[in-house]
Amino acid sequence: MWKFKCCPKCDGDLFVDWDMNGWYVQCLQCGYLSDLETALKAKNEAAKKEKEKRLAQDEHPKPVAK
Repeated sequence: MWKFKCCPKCDGDLFVDWDMNGWYVQCLQCGYLSDLETALKAKNEAAKKEKEKRLAQDEHPKPVAK
């Protein structure tokens, strides 16, 4: 399976594959390599941080200039 423009290092194209050690993702452009579990964990953590950031902004809205 291909994941276009998803490489965390260079925004290149990742492909998902498996070998005797398990599933992994690898970037076609820069060669970035990561276990699939590690990549999914990092993606979930980034999404969680972004959600927390949006919630914090909603709790403290910026004052409107008059």
